Amino acid sequence: MTYRRLLFVLLAVGLLGSLFVAVRRERHEHRANRVEIVMDDQDFQSLARSYAYDQRALLVALRRAGLTSLAVQEELGGAVSTSSTAAVYPGTTLLAQAKLSRFSDPVFAKLAANGIRSDEVYLVAYDAPTAARYTQQLALKFSPRAVRVLRRGTPTVFAIRTQADYFTTVGLGLPGDRVALAHQLGLKLVPRLQNDERFQAPQIGALLHDAAYKHDAHTVVFFGLRNQVLGYPDAIDDTARLMRAEKLNFGTIETYDPKQDQAGNQSLATALPAGTVRVQAIAKPEQDKLRPEEIVQRYDLGVRERNVRVVYLRPFGHQWAGRSIEATNVELVKEIRDGIRKAGLTVGAASPFETFVTRWWEIAFASLAVPAILLILLDLFGVRGSRWIAAFVAVDLALVLGGYAVHHDMAARKALALLAAIAFPIAGFAAIAYAFRAPRPASLGAAIVDGIQVLAIATVVTLAGALVVVGLMSTPLTMLEIDRFTGVRLVLVGSPIVALLLYLFTSRWNARVTVERLGETPVTVLQLVAGVVLVGAGYLVLVRSGNQSDIAPSTFELALRAHLTTLLQVRPRFKEFVLGFPALMLLPSLVPADRVRWGWLFALAIGVGLGDIVDTFSHLHTHLSISVLRLVNGAVIGVVIGAIAVAAYRRLRKP
Repeated sequence: MTYRRLLFVLLAVGLLGSLFVAVRRERHEHRANRVEIVMDDQDFQSLARSYAYDQRALLVALRRAGLTSLAVQEELGGAVSTSSTAAVYPGTTLLAQAKLSRFSDPVFAKLAANGIRSDEVYLVAYDAPTAARYTQQLALKFSPRAVRVLRRGTPTVFAIRTQADYFTTVGLGLPGDRVALAHQLGLKLVPRLQNDERFQAPQIGALLHDAAYKHDAHTVVFFGLRNQVLGYPDAIDDTARLMRAEKLNFGTIETYDPKQDQAGNQSLATALPAGTVRVQAIAKPEQDKLRPEEIVQRYDLGVRERNVRVVYLRPFGHQWAGRSIEATNVELVKEIRDGIRKAGLTVGAASPFETFVTRWWEIAFASLAVPAILLILLDLFGVRGSRWIAAFVAVDLALVLGGYAVHHDMAARKALALLAAIAFPIAGFAAIAYAFRAPRPASLGAAIVDGIQVLAIATVVTLAGALVVVGLMSTPLTMLEIDRFTGVRLVLVGSPIVALLLYLFTSRWNARVTVERLGETPVTVLQLVAGVVLVGAGYLVLVRSGNQSDIAPSTFELALRAHLTTLLQVRPRFKEFVLGFPALMLLPSLVPADRVRWGWLFALAIGVGLGDIVDTFSHLHTHLSISVLRLVNGAVIGVVIGAIAVAAYRRLRKP
């Protein structure tokens, strides 16, 4: 077997291993096909009370439109005063009142006679269920000596030794009337629970059991002033174990900045890989600035493209197209439900990814593609030998197996995936090096066919790298974006820079540039302007990468994105269909003089486009089928733009 053939066999083994993982992943993504549409109960009550709406009737209408669940938050001490079943009085308030008049209630009259404490808060429950809930919750949140029951009958009166401002932040369990309303209307319950850093397994178990038992609850979303998951910082493993026992899923809230993640979010998701679902919510201040169509589109994109399985809604407080506020919210839910169904998903209790474990031998096989492509690239430039194969494969397997041995396999997998994400686009660029030397096609039709051929070759080779990244990096945590692939920006920058350096300083692309010649060649004004524009464009590419950037898209770009999404369902990437693909199409049509003068610019553009192909699949929280469709859409539009560019160039630039 020849040296090069051996390298291609090694590459084929790695690609087959990656394909095996990718197929398994696609099956798991396909099974996680239920999306839960949830309404925030606190904001819903606020809207209904503001406009005197019939809450029961509105919830029924929302349920018929597609609403599946009601997110009921723990009652905080500060919210007791708005409840119809309870009241709370700081000791200082009662002392002030006692100085002005006598108490009619015998309990408080007795307190006034025997001494009301300024360091206590007095909690009154007007019915038995509320009293029972307070009894249970106060035992969880306070020590026995801090709580006294002054009256056990109805109304029940508790005296809690604490500061009034602290009591306002204490969770007192899920309000029974709201839980009962959800049950009566056939809505599932999404408990919103608050952490207490003092909690251990018994308290966590009691809180979860109380929230889930006989309540048709499947997903828990945590909240709190400190933005922590239950069990943070020292009892997260207990939380995971007890949530599995209660068959509850953890709703991880989608954020664009890791600093906004709930404390303990990654640890709990890591402990519950098969019990975590992705939650998308729009903050109320931001939602008030959006049009209903934009709200629907955001949730639609989240469900289709980012594996969101819980759509967390807040009521919309404005009219829409002549509809009342009530009808507007019903229509919003209906359109979100219809979008979910159009995406091939169903509405119901959110379904997490089933247990998806990539075994060490699968990753070992998939990783062989990395040394293979590196050795193939070295072989193209005259570096070869059987010792190189042995050394590269040994280092590769040592990284993978060593990573598993010390329980840091993801670090090794990320490093190998980053190498693949840069090396395969360079291999794609090398595969079409002949186009920099080939004679110009004689006709327009032949030029377009040659351009499509060049585009296809470069894209297929680069896609092999995307497959390797998927094979190495696919886990439930990366598919939920709990664990992020941190090399995206390096891929976007590395591929064009390496492509440019290879073009300039190797002979394969027929540039015939040396360092001495480069220094002696005068720089024209046009080239200088092009260089400045490229530096600015490169900076924009870098800072605009990711879901959130320091530079927001322009109004025109946002409108174009929206139109492309509406037309194609999955919007292609601008760097591919505007830059990379047209450059590949136009390359064979260039006259020799333009290839010499502008070849470096085409090397950069092609490097950006090919790197972006891998970047598309590096967004591991996006369903594989969506990434494939995004690439296909971009290729089709890129071919059309490229064909127009070829026709225009041939008309203006005669040989």
